[in-house]
Amino acid sequence: MTAIRQVIVGTAGHIDHGKSALVEALTGVHPDRLAEEQARGMTIDLGFAPYVHRSGALVGMIDVPGHERFLRNMVAGATSVDVVLLVVAADDGVMPQTREHLAVLELLGVRRGLVALNKVDLVDPSLAELAHLDVAALLAGTGLQDAPIVHVSAVTRAGLPELRVALDALIEEVPPRGDEGPFRLPMQRVFSAKGHGTVVTGVPISGRVAAGDALEVVGREGTVRVRGVQAYGAQRDVGRAGHSTALNVTGIETADVTRGDVVATPGVFAARRRLSVHYRHVAGDALRNNLEVRLHVGTAERLGAAVVLDGDAVLPGAEAFLQLRLHEAVVAAPGDRYLLRHAATLAVLGGGSVLAATDGRLKRFKDRVLTDARERLAAQGDPARLARVALSAAGRRGLPVAELAVQTGLPAASLAALLAPLVESGEVLAVGSQRFVEAGAAEELGDELVAALRAEHRAQPLLDWADLAAVRRRVETDDELLSLLLQRDRRFETAAGGRVRQRGWRAQLSGAQREAHDALLAALRHGGANPPAAETLLAGLPEPERRALLAMMKAAGEVVALGEHWFAAEAVARVRGQVLAHGRARGGAIDIPALRDELGTTRKFLIPLLEHFDAAGLTVRHGERRTLRHVEGAP
Repeated sequence: MTAIRQVIVGTAGHIDHGKSALVEALTGVHPDRLAEEQARGMTIDLGFAPYVHRSGALVGMIDVPGHERFLRNMVAGATSVDVVLLVVAADDGVMPQTREHLAVLELLGVRRGLVALNKVDLVDPSLAELAHLDVAALLAGTGLQDAPIVHVSAVTRAGLPELRVALDALIEEVPPRGDEGPFRLPMQRVFSAKGHGTVVTGVPISGRVAAGDALEVVGREGTVRVRGVQAYGAQRDVGRAGHSTALNVTGIETADVTRGDVVATPGVFAARRRLSVHYRHVAGDALRNNLEVRLHVGTAERLGAAVVLDGDAVLPGAEAFLQLRLHEAVVAAPGDRYLLRHAATLAVLGGGSVLAATDGRLKRFKDRVLTDARERLAAQGDPARLARVALSAAGRRGLPVAELAVQTGLPAASLAALLAPLVESGEVLAVGSQRFVEAGAAEELGDELVAALRAEHRAQPLLDWADLAAVRRRVETDDELLSLLLQRDRRFETAAGGRVRQRGWRAQLSGAQREAHDALLAALRHGGANPPAAETLLAGLPEPERRALLAMMKAAGEVVALGEHWFAAEAVARVRGQVLAHGRARGGAIDIPALRDELGTTRKFLIPLLEHFDAAGLTVRHGERRTLRHVEGAP
């Protein structure tokens, strides 16, 4: 089977300058496939033809329309072009659509090409030379300023050998496309083939596909299955980025999809109504903020407003950051080239590259928004750096794998491998198995947690530990990230029962507080089941200090609060043993008056103690009676 080079050659130029005739002369195939095109003698839609490189490999050649009414189709073709063949008729020279197409190619980043000065058989050599100079002047200062200009005639075949040599050399300069990324094909045509069902065609931007693969129409429910792959008129085992490809698919009807839809690896791309973009303005009038525009990206066309993020207008020749707020969702990934046209006049305004697809509206004149846009622009072509930028913008909420896939254009498995070294080094945190958080954001959260703990320690200065729930109310985060932070950040210590503190924090008692503490504890221990009133014993301290001291002693396990009464923990333990012995001696029954006398206490203290033992599972209440829960081997 004939090999295929992953290269697309596209034509460009004014109407009637002979692009289709030249493609037919080079390939032997007339690219006008629509009956209307054949009848009118002009290319309305994209035409495809296989060009045979001197190596024998096939190269895709796209003939795009020249008439301004069909510029949107020209853009659809140009977005997949590696090498442009700019056609200029020697008898006309440079024309308006010549200039417009060149501007479009510049905006879409096409920098490799050559010029076919066609129809030289219709003019004197001197006129052909003037046209040559006219073209050279047009190309000066553009990405095609060094492009060869070859004099040809599609009719007489004059200059075709020289054109082939120049074209083959340019094709060989195109670096091989990798196909390890996720598959993505913007649909150029959708039709039904008898006996086969739905067929979608286009040039894959990335990845590879084979029969049996499951794909999705991005933004639609369900999956589609690939039944077969064709490229350049032949069945292929695999379709790759840079191939003009037709996919026979099941799971969708032709009425359910249309040109501009994208079929892709599931779970990587998303259709969104907001695009953050870098923009270069080429029109003669300024682009005003909130202007209604037509977006062309991939094979899609969408209406929307262009919001200027860093000014009120973009002047001719200037660059800016925009957010495109679209009326309908579109599929676009970071680095995709796009074009803007005026919504009403259809004039080309400018274009550039997509930075991110989002749902929310970006605020104008915000340093954070503009810094993020600059960083995303600088990170294009570097997925690891782009992932870091996206995570940095997300802050402490981080990004789930599915959203990070959309913002980087990489599948989950590739993201995990890409971020593994950063997780290992601690630069990125893996929160659970499906979310990543940039370490800097986690560190900021840690700083806030330190401040929250200091506030809690100030509020409860006599407590060694703070209540995690109280601290949590002071810090805006989620429990999963907070738990991970407490585990890995050496500034914190945790303990059972939802307690936390700054590492090394210990409560500090003043001399008066220490004396009150020791006196109270001794009195409660001595009082046993008939304790003195704690508040009376602490009357020498201000009321806030009394509360704090009792809270500290309770947290330390020195005292137990039962209702309004305070008992020494040791006393409660002794009473527990006495209750257990009392019940066992009576077959499990608790004789409350007898127990009261044994303990030397009153019902005022005994009932709260028994309720405490009920809750602890030692005793069970039956109306006015109580029994041990377990007579033998009671806990």
